[in-house]
Amino acid sequence: MLLELALGNNLTVKSTQFQHKKIHKGTWLAPDQMTLNQVDHVLITSKKKELIEDVRTMRGPNIESEHYLLKIIVNQKLPKIYYKKNRDFTRRWDESNLKNPIKLQEYRRALYTKLSKQKQQQGVEKEWEQIKSAITEAANEVIQTQSKKQKNEWWDEDCQLAIRRKNEARKKWLQHRTRASNEWYHKKRNEANRMCATKKKVWINKTIRQIEENHKRNEPRKFFNEIKHLRQQNTGLPRICKDGNNIVITQTDKILNRWKEYFSTNPELRFR
Repeated sequence: MLLELALGNNLTVKSTQFQHKKIHKGTWLAPDQMTLNQVDHVLITSKKKELIEDVRTMRGPNIESEHYLLKIIVNQKLPKIYYKKNRDFTRRWDESNLKNPIKLQEYRRALYTKLSKQKQQQGVEKEWEQIKSAITEAANEVIQTQSKKQKNEWWDEDCQLAIRRKNEARKKWLQHRTRASNEWYHKKRNEANRMCATKKKVWINKTIRQIEENHKRNEPRKFFNEIKHLRQQNTGLPRICKDGNNIVITQTDKILNRWKEYFSTNPELRFR
């Protein structure tokens, strides 16, 4: 089938044209943990087959699959892309400090001190540059800039330690393929998956409660920002629910009807 596809579309199979050890050719490990086969291949149009310089299997990266990653070295000249040097990005000041009366008082004192030390300049432009510099310096010292939110806030030291232990167990299993090393690796993998799933679930519940609090306090900006941030996490919330008989339903129309029924019987839960 693969050869017919390549011949019919003028493609070349490059993954079988380079000399490597057998362990660097196999891409799939059978469930018996002993049989290694080359089932994943790299195809490229025959006109550009010389662009690929090497193809080999990478056993080190852990992708939680029976398949290994393929490393492909491509020698391709890309067009030059010019970027603006020293690009000035817009900075966001820390909103919590802006709303803090003590911080605002410190900012006023710092700004007054800096303005009083400045010498009077000739010309509106030079004078404005001095004022602008004093405002920016005082804000950087007192108000400070808002730190960028971490993409995965639930990813902490416990998760990193669990993943590190899992990868170490996998390396030992790759070096010594014994039943004991295989069981140890699967144990560490289950522990790491359980740890990450628990941390992520706790973070999702905390974020949802924060969204509800923002809605109750009538803070639409924070409300929609939290929703946007939650959607950017690719949380993949399950689109299932249970009906009145405690049976799980997965059909979209039935789920919508169930929520409609739920809110109709519990009017106090509706948004006001």
